Amino acid sequence: MHEFYSPTKIIFGEGCASETAPRLREMGATKVLIVTGKSSTASSEGFRDLCKGLDAAGIQWVHFAEVSADPETSTVDKGAEVYRANDCNAIIGFGGGSPIDCAKGIAASIGEGRPIRDFVGTGLAFTKPVPPLVAIPTTAGTGTEVTNAAVFTIVDEHGHRSKKGTSSQFYFPRLAIVDPLLHMSMPPSLTAATGMDALTHAIEAFVSRFHTPVSDMYCLEAVRRIGRSLRAACRVGSNSGTGDGAFGAGRGLKASGSSSSGDRALLEARSDMALAATLAGVGLSQAGLGMVHGFAHPVGAMAGLAHGLANAILLPFVMEALIPDAGERLSAIGEALTGKRGTSAQDAVRAIARLGRDIGIPENLEAAGVPQRYFEDILADALSYRRRKASPRAFTDDELRGLLARMYSGKVEA
Repeated sequence: MHEFYSPTKIIFGEGCASETAPRLREMGATKVLIVTGKSSTASSEGFRDLCKGLDAAGIQWVHFAEVSADPETSTVDKGAEVYRANDCNAIIGFGGGSPIDCAKGIAASIGEGRPIRDFVGTGLAFTKPVPPLVAIPTTAGTGTEVTNAAVFTIVDEHGHRSKKGTSSQFYFPRLAIVDPLLHMSMPPSLTAATGMDALTHAIEAFVSRFHTPVSDMYCLEAVRRIGRSLRAACRVGSNSGTGDGAFGAGRGLKASGSSSSGDRALLEARSDMALAATLAGVGLSQAGLGMVHGFAHPVGAMAGLAHGLANAILLPFVMEALIPDAGERLSAIGEALTGKRGTSAQDAVRAIARLGRDIGIPENLEAAGVPQRYFEDILADALSYRRRKASPRAFTDDELRGLLARMYSGKVEA
C-alpha cells in the first residue's frame, strides 16, 4: 500500500511572483506577515515588487526580518508575537529555507496557540490548522516550499545548540510560488551548496526504506535536472548575493527573450535547479531522508557549517557506505545524474564526488574547517536522529562512528 499527500498548489515560471497578491486576495487575506532574513533580500527588487503588488491589491503587510540561518525557536516566538500584535491573517515566507521554515513555525504557533518549542524534539503532534501560508523561495535547495517539514535550532540553558526537525500535514504551504527570476543573483558558492542540498534530498528520498513509485518519479526527475544544470548554474552569479537570495544579476532580465544568450542560458539552468529543488521537496515529504541529514544537522548547529554545504560534503561518503544495501537504486541515481546507461553504484558515487569537486565543495569536514573537538557531540546527535530508520542500511553505532571519522578526514575518489 502506498500513500501520496502533497496538497500545496505550485505556481512555477518566470515572473510568476506577480501572482502573489491576487492569490492572497482569493484566500481572503487582508493583512499579511512577510517573513524574511536579515540581509539584502529585504531590500531586493523582488521584495519591493512583492510589497508593491500587495499595496496595489489593497492588502496590508507587516515585515518581520529577524530570521538568521537555522532559526532559533525564540525567533519563531518573536514572529508569532508580531503576527498577533498586528492582527494579521496570512503569512508569506520569502527567501531561502530558513525564512520559509520560520514562517511555517509562526503559522503552527498561531494555529496551536502555544510556543513552537513545545513541539520541537518533544514528540508532541500538531493538531490544528494554520493561517494561509504562501512560500516564495529565492534559493533552489531546501524545497521547503512544498514539504511537511521545518527545522529549528534549540538553545538549552547551557548554550548548547541542536537542530531538530518537525513535521506535520499543517506545514504544507497552501501555495508555493517558484519564480526562477528570483534566483538569478545567487553567487556560485550559494548556488553550489543549495543545489547539492536539493540533490541530497532527492537521493536520500529515493534510497529511503519508505520510498514509493510516486516519490521515485519526483526524485529521479530532480536528479536528472540537477545533473544537466548545476554546473552551468554555478558558472555565473552575482558576488553580492546572499543566503536569502539577494537580487543583482537577475535585475532587468525579461522573460520575453530580450536578454543576451548568456543570460538566457543561465536562466534555463536556474529554472532547472528551481524546479529540481521543488520536485525533490515533494519526494522527501513522501519518503523521508537519511543519515546524510542525521550528520548534517549537528554539523550545522555546532560548527556553524551551512546546511547545504554540510550535505554536499557528507553525501558521497554516505552513498558509498550504502552500496552493499542500495546498489541497484544508487545505479539508477547515477544513470539519471549522468545520462549514461549501465552506471554502477560505485560510478554513481564517483559522479557525485566529481560534481562536488567541479563546483568547489570541500572534500571532507576538516577541509571545510569543522574542528575535531565537535566529533563526539556530532556523533551523539546523529545516533539519535529521528529518521535513522529510513536508511536502507541499518547502521550500527560503531559503523556510524567509523563513517563520521571518514567524513572528517577521508576522501571519496572522483
